[in-house]
Amino acid sequence: MNIIDAHPHIYADPSEQDKYPTIDDPWHPGEPSTAEDLKSKMDEFGVSRAVFIQTSTYYGHNNRYVMDSTRKYSEWATGVATLSPDDPEHLDVLEDAVNNYSVRGLRGTSDQNGEINSANVRRLWRKARDLDVVVNCMVMDDLERVYEIELMARQHDDLNIVIDHCFMLNTVRKTEETLLALERLAKLPNVHAKLTSGTHGSSRIYPHEDMHPPLKRVIEAFTPDRCVWGSNFPNALWSKGTSYAQNLSLFTDELGLSQSDQEAILGKTAERLWFS
Repeated sequence: MNIIDAHPHIYADPSEQDKYPTIDDPWHPGEPSTAEDLKSKMDEFGVSRAVFIQTSTYYGHNNRYVMDSTRKYSEWATGVATLSPDDPEHLDVLEDAVNNYSVRGLRGTSDQNGEINSANVRRLWRKARDLDVVVNCMVMDDLERVYEIELMARQHDDLNIVIDHCFMLNTVRKTEETLLALERLAKLPNVHAKLTSGTHGSSRIYPHEDMHPPLKRVIEAFTPDRCVWGSNFPNALWSKGTSYAQNLSLFTDELGLSQSDQEAILGKTAERLWFS
């Protein structure tokens, strides 16, 4: 089965901090997390390709490490840049990343006022559409943005949008409201779900049984053809210690998915979005 990791974060070796400076008070990964470290995990568990996600909690809007790594490893990886919609110069940064570094996505965050349906966000998302790359919409659990995302998706129906972390879907707070929001967006054919909530949304240890029904409900709403899997690497930081292998086996062994559903969620959808 072709497996693509649609949500790993990568961090340069600490010896390269002068080349890739961090923000003040960065969130450290907790384990070796270079692109090469990720590839070792992928090779061990049969994952063929990856979509590097720029992490703003470490590098802010400096995408240099993701860009350099994406260009260096373009035979098995692409990248998603995190940029500010309020900085007009970031339009050029995105174009450079796409045209010269093999980046295939934009992490679409809200503007300085916390909004999605604003002139600045629309400007950046239009640039992503014109460059034919995917927008990974990341608004954490701000469900007040759902109507704005819906409006943007309708206005840009030729733009593929992925809801990062499914609005931080979890079993402790706002569970039903989040599922209803996702089901609403699932009616739009250009909106997709990134199923990374199985670990960080659970209040239980692996195999996170409490998250099985919510995940299955999201899959039913979007269909497997609009769902993607991601490892949340480095897992020491982002998966509460649930290992890379367990993040994968949650979908291959624990959820009871059919072979065809696994093939779509673990590979085919991501291949269409980021590698076609």
